Amino acid sequence: MAPRSMTSTVFGLVARTSSSQSYLAACRSATPVLITRSYAGLRPRGPGPLPLGSAADQAEFEKLVKEAASTPATSHPDAKAPVPDEFEGDTNPNTGEVGGPKREPVRFGDWSFKGRVTDF
Repeated sequence: MAPRSMTSTVFGLVARTSSSQSYLAACRSATPVLITRSYAGLRPRGPGPLPLGSAADQAEFEKLVKEAASTPATSHPDAKAPVPDEFEGDTNPNTGEVGGPKREPVRFGDWSFKGRVTDF
């Protein structure tokens, strides 16, 4: 009967031996195995875009997501109500400033925002 050949792994080394060789001979004839790690197969983090058939479906989906995120039902029940603006429109009626802040930050000589005051 011819000796069978077999592959064994010893301490990270691969050796081809026949069944008649000893364990020590297998260790001596072992060749080192190079272990590599490839990072090319890593996927990007986060979910990818949703495969919606057409651009119209995609636009409708984005509109629904934006509406759902802006509803007050999603805010915390203990959250404070937003501070109302002092005037409507883009032009401040007192100063004539166009595109300026809606609330005057230095109303009483102190810098204030949402009720918090800082005196410089």
